[in-house]
Amino acid sequence: MKKSTQWMGVCAIAISSVATLSGCSSEPDPTPMNTAGTSPGTAGTGAGTAGSNTGTGGMTGVQLQSPNYHVVLKGADVTAGMPAPAAYTATATSCVTCHGPNGEGTVVGPEIRFTPKEYAVAVVRNGRKTPNGMASGMVAFPTSTLSDADLDSINTWQNSFAKPATGQGLYLSMCGNCHGPMTPTGGSAPISIQGKSKADVAMYVRNGNGTDFSMRATYMPKFDTTLLTEADLALIETYLGSM
Repeated sequence: MKKSTQWMGVCAIAISSVATLSGCSSEPDPTPMNTAGTSPGTAGTGAGTAGSNTGTGGMTGVQLQSPNYHVVLKGADVTAGMPAPAAYTATATSCVTCHGPNGEGTVVGPEIRFTPKEYAVAVVRNGRKTPNGMASGMVAFPTSTLSDADLDSINTWQNSFAKPATGQGLYLSMCGNCHGPMTPTGGSAPISIQGKSKADVAMYVRNGNGTDFSMRATYMPKFDTTLLTEADLALIETYLGSM
């Protein structure tokens, strides 16, 4: 799950899912996707081929490629929050250009709400590659460009929004950048979680998976109960059809 997470800069430089991540990507996406509300939008073209890496929990899924794999929240899913910190909109970072004024994502960068801090820091400080291992617009930002204090303020802000009230909305914000922006059958990571058992979902959500965040097909950040409550998790499990 996300976020993509899974999981900055003028038009091409971004903070990430999130993720998506979202475990998130900021590879340019010339075609916006409608993933709002109860209508997750329509499938993009070029969905890619099934991944050979079974990844989290041994569930093989579809490996999506740009411009199809990241979440862009629309309509009712784009709730406004506190004003973004200055570092988020500053020219030197310009996170807002790729990720939107409310972290909802744009055609060139993913939605980045509700991102575990450790994961967000790793992405910002090291940059992010595409699922194919190619350079993306998400470059590394050193402390000389973005201080630890400013990065912390951005992470606090991106996790401060009102959470969606539905399982689908929570899935999109926290899981969709990695597991699929339209259906939970694969996204930037070729890992399907449709129908995955509640025990497996809870295990990976709370403990994460892997140690190398750059391994998009197998790494997953962990979500604690502050970021994703047990009630939130139950709604996501229901949406996934978990038993």
